[in-house]
Amino acid sequence: MSVPTLIRSIATFLAAIALAAAASLFGTGVAPTAAASAAVARTSAQPLTPEQQRYLALAQAGVASAKAHWADHKLGWYDSRLNDHDRYPLATIWDIVPLFESLDAIAIAQPTSANRSALTRFATGAEHYLNRGLHPLPGYSPYPGDRTAGTETWFDDNGWWGIAFVNAYLATGSKRWLNDAMRALNYIAAAGWDPREGGLWWNTHHPYKAGAALASDTLLATLLYQQTKSSFALAQARKFLAWGNTSGFSSADGLYAGSSLNPTPIDYAEGPMIYAQAVLCDLTGVHDDCTHSEQQKTNSLRRFGYLLDFSPQYDAIYLQWLLALYGLRHDRALYQLAADNARNIQARSRNGQGLYLLSWNGEALEPQNARPGMLQTHAASTSVFAWLAVYPPPS
Repeated sequence: MSVPTLIRSIATFLAAIALAAAASLFGTGVAPTAAASAAVARTSAQPLTPEQQRYLALAQAGVASAKAHWADHKLGWYDSRLNDHDRYPLATIWDIVPLFESLDAIAIAQPTSANRSALTRFATGAEHYLNRGLHPLPGYSPYPGDRTAGTETWFDDNGWWGIAFVNAYLATGSKRWLNDAMRALNYIAAAGWDPREGGLWWNTHHPYKAGAALASDTLLATLLYQQTKSSFALAQARKFLAWGNTSGFSSADGLYAGSSLNPTPIDYAEGPMIYAQAVLCDLTGVHDDCTHSEQQKTNSLRRFGYLLDFSPQYDAIYLQWLLALYGLRHDRALYQLAADNARNIQARSRNGQGLYLLSWNGEALEPQNARPGMLQTHAASTSVFAWLAVYPPPS
């Protein structure tokens, strides 16, 4: 999404940047605690396969390129685009969340002190998107340093950001990131849900109910319940799902509606919903969750095809959560889907600078999906390699 019009004083902006710089990726990170999740324990205990090592190298090279080309040393964070001269050049949440997820996955796949420290530095900078001026609770606004109550804020962004914080917890074991994730869910529940008709708004201007918000927020609530056993998180996941499986569902397509204005399904909303319901089935024993998850997986694979070419920022999220489902259900077809798309990315999506700025079929991206030189485009492709490094290929 585009950067909203932000109204702030110069003093506030400079103060926010100073804070971001002090705790940015260029600062000194504190060594995080040992990881406590089963996924990390499994990864730590088993050496990476040659295939995982290859994907890890690609992911690390992609992250290094992101730092080399988009890092803004003056402002202490990352710019949204190459050579960005906008008044507010820094990456929004939607611009940079795939880089956050890339660092999460790298630290999960290879939990070295260096990888965890790099993630800790980034996650510390990510906290500067928290806007304490929002009502009725603090939440994450698109631009780092926002402190005003009237800032236009997106509820799908809060879900994606919260999920990235959950993954940071899985990589490091630091409950600080879990608390950051819960802040996102608290804000979504208080400000994003329509108490009259149900459904999750796209943003604070309430233009429509968004399938992307339904997906990211349902998954966030599910992951928080998985890690904390919070009855509040489970209640939110159930409430969101109940609406999604009725008013938020496109019966004609057999998939979740893209929005309340346009029912056309979008892949990056389906992947998280498929995985969330599979996890809820395992955690709560509600068989309908498993049934829905399997139906949505089948319908999604049929609808969206094999070699994806919607746009990297969307397709990468879809693959991330189908890979997570592979880790849960060991469906080798899901792994192969991600691996074949990764081969397409590596072979076709790099530009003359070696950056992943083309579509996965090697063409220029449509203007409605990406502006030229976006960090988001490069980081989304990088994240596919990073998540493939986490999961061993089928034996």
